[in-house]
Amino acid sequence: MNFVYPQFLWALAALAIPIAIHLFNFRRVKRVYFTNVVLLKDVKTETNSFRRIKQFLILLARLGFVAALVLAFAQPFIPSKNQKSIQNLSGLVGIYLDNSYSMQSELGNDKYFDLASVYISDLVKVFPKEARFQLITNDFENKEQFPIAANEVTDRLTETKYSNAYRTLTSLYRRQSSLLDRYANNKKNQVFWFSDFQKSTAGDLDKVKLDTNSQYYIVPIKSEKTSNIMIDSVWLENPFIKELESNRVNVRLKSFSADNYPDLVLKLFLDGKQVSTTSAELPANATATTSFNFTVSGQGWKAGKITFEDNPVTFDNEYFFALNASTTINILHLHEKNPTNYIQNLYSNEKVFKLNSFNVNTLDYNRIKTADLIVLNELENIEGALVTALREFVQKGGSLLMFPSEKPGNSYGGFLSGLRVSGFKTSRVRKDSLRRSSNNTLSVPNVSNPFFRGMFNNVPRNMNMPFASAVASWNNLGNNIFTYKNRSPFLSQFNVGQGKVYLCAAPLDVEFSSFAKHAIFVPVMYKIASASKTTGDRLGYTFQEKTLRLKIENPAKNQVYKLVKDNLEIVPAQRIVGDELLIEMPAQALEAGYYKLMLDKKQVRLIAFNYGKAESNMSFYSMDELKNAFSKKKNVQIYDFSKQGKDFIDEFKAKNIQVNLWKYFIIAALGFLLIEVLLIRFL
Repeated sequence: MNFVYPQFLWALAALAIPIAIHLFNFRRVKRVYFTNVVLLKDVKTETNSFRRIKQFLILLARLGFVAALVLAFAQPFIPSKNQKSIQNLSGLVGIYLDNSYSMQSELGNDKYFDLASVYISDLVKVFPKEARFQLITNDFENKEQFPIAANEVTDRLTETKYSNAYRTLTSLYRRQSSLLDRYANNKKNQVFWFSDFQKSTAGDLDKVKLDTNSQYYIVPIKSEKTSNIMIDSVWLENPFIKELESNRVNVRLKSFSADNYPDLVLKLFLDGKQVSTTSAELPANATATTSFNFTVSGQGWKAGKITFEDNPVTFDNEYFFALNASTTINILHLHEKNPTNYIQNLYSNEKVFKLNSFNVNTLDYNRIKTADLIVLNELENIEGALVTALREFVQKGGSLLMFPSEKPGNSYGGFLSGLRVSGFKTSRVRKDSLRRSSNNTLSVPNVSNPFFRGMFNNVPRNMNMPFASAVASWNNLGNNIFTYKNRSPFLSQFNVGQGKVYLCAAPLDVEFSSFAKHAIFVPVMYKIASASKTTGDRLGYTFQEKTLRLKIENPAKNQVYKLVKDNLEIVPAQRIVGDELLIEMPAQALEAGYYKLMLDKKQVRLIAFNYGKAESNMSFYSMDELKNAFSKKKNVQIYDFSKQGKDFIDEFKAKNIQVNLWKYFIIAALGFLLIEVLLIRFL
């Protein structure tokens, strides 16, 4: 045991005072005369013996009081094994502050982030004034590399804000170790981790390999359980947004709460104005889907946002998305000889469709790259450079619609096999043989097919359907939009790469099919065209995506695109591949919301960014899991502050600097004083 103020031990000489009082005060005798003392002899002997014991106990109580009081003023303590390495610090103090959005959770009335900041502010005062600190956060900013003094740590804490970035413990260790090795004088450093240790972001604890030179202090700041709700995904009923046309946006919600939400209110905003409201019933730890009906006025990009209220974690209470209303759909119509006019008549009635019709033999293949939908209208053969161009077009996200000729050539099979359409066969059909029969009549469409979503509310079972003579057939492996009554496919959809292939079993010629003259032809062809425009066009992105692939019309190869949000302007690393702009997301922390993609002073498009989903899962490593993971590391200390009222600094000092005993001696002094009072009063 050591003393902070050993000079106070001279005051132990005051122990002579109660001894002097005992010797001179208690020996005073008052003489009383009795006529006969025979009867009092036994009582006198017994009383004197008891009195001596009482006086001796009172003396011990007084000596204990004085001694305990003197020792309390001398401030005794028991030094820790780690005391010298802290007080004679030659390395650095590395501190990690988790500033991810999950640190918005609350312990009592305080947020995790605020508690951690207070702990760090108090911690720096424990170390010597000349100690140097290295404070890093999830941002991994350049300024965090360099050692700073204690007063600068406090300033840095006030500047630190929540960040959309999060780091695994493995990446944190690599970063922190690299910086400490670079700037520390030796390998013996003091390293502190203040975090909620969220499972979805911290990573696998077994993969964290700590060195044995530095001393590590793990401070998990968390409560037993935190509830949260998030928007898991958002998608449109009809991906093609048309001005003043009703549409629907679907929302999937996910709960990480043990409570039920019977009436969760959600709001839809477009360009800052609330346009719709809906509610959802969300069971505990489950998912639910709801939807909004909306219309857009005006053309161009629209800023969409869905919000709800959920506390205390609020960073994921908003979901941002961007809509592109009434953009032009480029349709390339390829034909031979004398084509039917159904395609031209159909797509010429709407301004949103830009139709270009060419004979395939005189086609400039550069037009394929700018098309959204290519319609092959009764080509006898598909061969040569056209095969390569069409396959590349589909793989990159284009849509290809094929109506075969009355006598499809052998090249069809080879071309389609390269698009994952197998078993293609042809049939000979006479032109004048088309008659309605049970074998060539199409079945009523299945409205549960995703293709028909938003097109029909219901379809009568006895609906009059078109009929057609099939000149081709294939293996029934795609999404059959229409089938014959014998279940063989008439119009099928195949997903190939990022694009789609639509294959019809009959030509559009009325001598082979009544499909083009039927009322169902128009909505089906419109749906194929509208779906082609939205291929690869996402509503929103997250900051955790390293590379964005944006489809740009006529990209400028020798100019620089910028991301602009309010007064923030970012020039990311970028390159152009074909008609796509590839953007490397910067490492800096950014705010969720809308960013304009600008070329010079012209807005090319609007991009919506949201925070990653990982942090919405409020599941954390428990104390037992942390202790088990680092149980074999003698240089690791883990502090339990899951319960309120514990003082981190006192715990840290007791384990690593000294155990202060003066409080116990004060209590002992008061105890001896109480004993003296009781002895005098009751004995």
